[in-house]
Amino acid sequence: MSEKRQKSTLPAVLFGEKSVKKVGYIDDYIFACEVEGEDHIIYSKPRKPKYHLVIIVVEGYINMVINGEKFRFGKRTYINLPTWVDIYEIEYGGGFRAMTTATDKSVVEDIFRNRNPFPPDFKFRIDHGLGGQIMEKRDLDILCKDIRNMIDSLSNKNHYFAEEVNYAYFYILLTDMADMVWRRYGRYEPMHHTEMRRADGILKEFSELLVQNIRTETSVGFYAEKLCISKQYLSLIVKEKLRVTIGTVMAAMRVEIAASMLRDPELSIQEVAEAMSFSDQSSFGKFFKKHTGLSPLKYRQNLKKTLLTLRPKEVLQATRTRLPRPQGIS
Repeated sequence: MSEKRQKSTLPAVLFGEKSVKKVGYIDDYIFACEVEGEDHIIYSKPRKPKYHLVIIVVEGYINMVINGEKFRFGKRTYINLPTWVDIYEIEYGGGFRAMTTATDKSVVEDIFRNRNPFPPDFKFRIDHGLGGQIMEKRDLDILCKDIRNMIDSLSNKNHYFAEEVNYAYFYILLTDMADMVWRRYGRYEPMHHTEMRRADGILKEFSELLVQNIRTETSVGFYAEKLCISKQYLSLIVKEKLRVTIGTVMAAMRVEIAASMLRDPELSIQEVAEAMSFSDQSSFGKFFKKHTGLSPLKYRQNLKKTLLTLRPKEVLQATRTRLPRPQGIS
């Protein structure tokens, strides 16, 4: 199918409008929908999601080409699509049915920054992994219920605090996902009667080392040495657990940190480049544009002032602004 056929007046994300059965949304903020049917879409150029997507596959299958690699997700799996991925192709069928939600990256970042009961490796998996793990029916039912609640709430356009309510619903969804991941991969207490496998322990330690050192250390060898394993073994673990290469993970985290620093108006672009250990502002600009499609200056100019990004004194002065309905959300 050509990309043109997917044009929609509703926020149908990666799915064609004909596949979206029920949807609720707040423009440029958050949405949720129920998807059913089949389609095959090949994009004329790689599509980078504008919003962070979570897709819960209830029935059927979905094949995707992500960052040049082919992936197949079957029923009872969750798919996590951060904004840094490149999607070349999507095909779904076999009685495909899914629940999906997406939100502006600032919402995800705000949840982890300000209301963070989650273990560090959960944020790492959400920010840098594609998911794909098969879920127990109990988890599937819980996550689907969370998204249905969001659809119902988002459909209520008269709620004055709609943004806050749906922020809370997305937070609940992440909390239930964290519980699911923790029970499978967490560092369990004896009461859980299980042990974390070595590879999951290494991934957790690697994520913690990245948070501490990624601004200055970009060599895989540095992290492998700290973990007392070979570079090859560390790369293999990251690829197996997150379904992306270790280089992709490290670059995405550097972009994420740089973007958060660019949101601070008191920091110059040169200061951000120095803090991220780039030799000069030009090399930083090339790196940032390669991974985001925008120069640091353009990214800063495009930042929207929302209740999530304004400083406290500005929040008190802020008024609600509703943007025009989009022609489609990618």
